[in-house]
Amino acid sequence: MNELTQPILSNTPYPPHDVLTLSQFLDLLREEEDYYPGEQTNTKLMITRLRKIFYDKGGWNTQLIRKAAAIECRYDDKIVDSSEECDHSILEFSKVRRYKNNKAASKYRCVQYKKNDRVHPELAGKMPEIYKTHHQEVCLPDSHICDIGHVLVALDALNHPQVVSPLPDSLFFLHKLFPHVGSNVDLGTWLGDIASSAEDFLWTYLHYKRPLTMQEEQNHIDVDAPGSDMLGNIDGYVIGHCYDIKSASGKRVTDILDEYYNGSPGTEQKSKLRFKIFCELIGLKGFDGKKFSNETEWISSYMKQLRNATAFTTFSNTEETLKSICIPIKIWRNKYGSVLKLEILLQIFLKALKKLL
Repeated sequence: MNELTQPILSNTPYPPHDVLTLSQFLDLLREEEDYYPGEQTNTKLMITRLRKIFYDKGGWNTQLIRKAAAIECRYDDKIVDSSEECDHSILEFSKVRRYKNNKAASKYRCVQYKKNDRVHPELAGKMPEIYKTHHQEVCLPDSHICDIGHVLVALDALNHPQVVSPLPDSLFFLHKLFPHVGSNVDLGTWLGDIASSAEDFLWTYLHYKRPLTMQEEQNHIDVDAPGSDMLGNIDGYVIGHCYDIKSASGKRVTDILDEYYNGSPGTEQKSKLRFKIFCELIGLKGFDGKKFSNETEWISSYMKQLRNATAFTTFSNTEETLKSICIPIKIWRNKYGSVLKLEILLQIFLKALKKLL
């Protein structure tokens, strides 16, 4: 291979597995909405509840979307060390990012029905169908694969915007003295996914004590920031911009998703304009067919944000206390610049976006 690429559109999930159609997934999502009778059209609240099926607990509550931390999810959610503690049928698709001794640790996210579930108490301890085999990755009507979990993260973060810092609320006023990211929407979506690629570059470098090959770097990008995730990130921004997602008495989330992806009679289908709208929302301006007028300034600005995001994700994902402090500080102080390749990662993201405009 001659250069790294950032996937955005893909017709196959990564890793390969069977996926639901959008229609099938929306049927499952409507069942989740209907679990809360009378609240299905509380759009803002329902976005949080649906997001928490796929992304809950840990850093999501304490760091990324703090203002929604108290909203309870329908299901039990825990991180386990052993397959003995979790439903084997979805094990491969419930791994979470954790690192120890400079390599990935075996940790899994386990989502199960609670004993007091109002609809299915007989399924206590079992995986809900909507979470099995990575069902959040769906096949859209145009045949592209999209992670709807990432869409929901973007929408929830847009409803609860904040600066992201590892500091507790009581010390948050000191956040500028530590690595922090200016937008939880960015960090929870595209910027966080790119940071995950950079983070894995670093762990591989530290583990093998040698520079990565380009193919190794591309493999990390394909795993950490696959096209399905990036498309979900982009769509979350666009849906949040084009629809009223903050209403306590608005549309069902499933109706919004259905209209966005399938269109509605007499209205322009917003998903057809997704890349133009997204670029504008993240501050890219003046595209002339080849480049944006502010590319240099944009990359310079986001270099700092991506470095802090990488430091932050490394802090959150490291199992060893001392290392979880020392390595993020080194990243923050730009000690691993040649390994992380932050500027290159931003450049290939821009290149991928420009091809779609």
